[in-house]
Amino acid sequence: MISRTGAVVLAITMLFGTAAVGQSDSESAPATLPLTTKSQQIPHLLEKAWDVGFDQVEQAKSVDILREVVKADPNFAMGHELLAQSSLDPAEQVREQKKAFALRKNASSGERLIIEWYQDAADHKLIPAITKMNDVLSQYPHDKWVVFMANQWLTQQTQYERAAAVYESSGITNSPGLMNNMAYVYAYMRQFEKAFALMDKYIAALPNDANPQDSYAEILRMAGHFNQAVEHYRAALAINQYFYSSQFGLADTYSLMGDQERARQEYTIAFQEFALPELHRVQWKTREATTYVREGAFKQANQAFLAIAEDAHAKHLSQVEADTYRQMALYQPNPKMAVVFLNKAEAAIHQGRNALPAAVQQELAQILRARVELAVKTRDPKTAHATLQQLSQMAQSSNDKLIETSYHGAAGAWFSSKHAYKEAIPHLEEDISNPLSLELLAVAYQQTGDLTGAKQTTETLANTNDPTLEQALVVPAFRKCFEDPACSSNLKSASFMH
Repeated sequence: MISRTGAVVLAITMLFGTAAVGQSDSESAPATLPLTTKSQQIPHLLEKAWDVGFDQVEQAKSVDILREVVKADPNFAMGHELLAQSSLDPAEQVREQKKAFALRKNASSGERLIIEWYQDAADHKLIPAITKMNDVLSQYPHDKWVVFMANQWLTQQTQYERAAAVYESSGITNSPGLMNNMAYVYAYMRQFEKAFALMDKYIAALPNDANPQDSYAEILRMAGHFNQAVEHYRAALAINQYFYSSQFGLADTYSLMGDQERARQEYTIAFQEFALPELHRVQWKTREATTYVREGAFKQANQAFLAIAEDAHAKHLSQVEADTYRQMALYQPNPKMAVVFLNKAEAAIHQGRNALPAAVQQELAQILRARVELAVKTRDPKTAHATLQQLSQMAQSSNDKLIETSYHGAAGAWFSSKHAYKEAIPHLEEDISNPLSLELLAVAYQQTGDLTGAKQTTETLANTNDPTLEQALVVPAFRKCFEDPACSSNLKSASFMH
């Protein structure tokens, strides 16, 4: 498992610990980031947080340790930043980010750069954020913890090639944490042989740790090797029966294999056995609800998703509530109901609280994208064009990668609906992680005569194995189309499929 919430800043905790114990100042020694704290116990606590939060990926435990850190030194700005980026509680994320930013004057110049880097990212100032990240990286280009920090943040921004370049130029080959992270990066780029090689090294480095087995299983699943994935998930649980992500990984894998009843059984076991951080619980509750969408059981899907939305509303998790309603809109057979759920989503994100400003804007962009796609589907060009213009303005002013990809996905759908495939292609190429855009891109390539591009895109889409709603809506039907001789899809008759 790779920790996707807050793992970025956790990476520097060991760096801080190393600096605190006094590394040599000789010219040959690598530069380390100064640690601005007067507390003698913080270096030990940060090393402990690193051990459980990065190598063992037990994020909830590391968050508890980081709370001890800021309690030991309330003026430790980077401690608050670490907690802000690591917490699984949206309200705590907001609160601790504010504290870190307010206390940044107490920190060293390097620490200030990191705090301001993440503040810029939260404020949709992507270019300044990248500049500050590059400044920090330029000072420590071969330090494995700074390299990981930059690598992970770039990965979150879907800048996989840049993330790989940072790692490959660092010369670092013996860090288990980086092996784990980079294996995912290579898998996202569908360079699975590189990913498998790193996973073999990761398991060898930590043979008694559950996480390498869990990560290998997830990457095998991404590659479509489901039976092998199941074996590695069970191997992880054999090492650590409390490693809950592997139990949920089994459920996700059975869902992708098409066995939704078995998947729900595995989800039930996991929810009964493990107490989960709230955001992790929501993640897998959503995937459990998606099993009904895969079966076409939309009534049961609605019941499951509504339970998530109502629970999120009661807990003031506005972004979760909004995203749940947005996802409900995507699979509704009745367009009128889709509009109802999109309205609920937009109301939740505007009226809610306990969400970072960046998360609010990113969610709103995804809602607007869904409105464009729905308007295209229902042949309502006026609404589609007006909403696309609104989304375009957001993208131009935000410097936020996720908002930009939402715009490009929507623009690609708009131009595709007008059969303006040449205009659609550059937009769809900016959103290749989304099955909805990949399907349109394959059609656009085929319609413009780019059979090589169409073939590659089709293969990528057919081999997309993420347990997401978008995958459930597109990929299974897409695969069946090519298995069915009577399929009337435009792509079915394309020469590259024969």
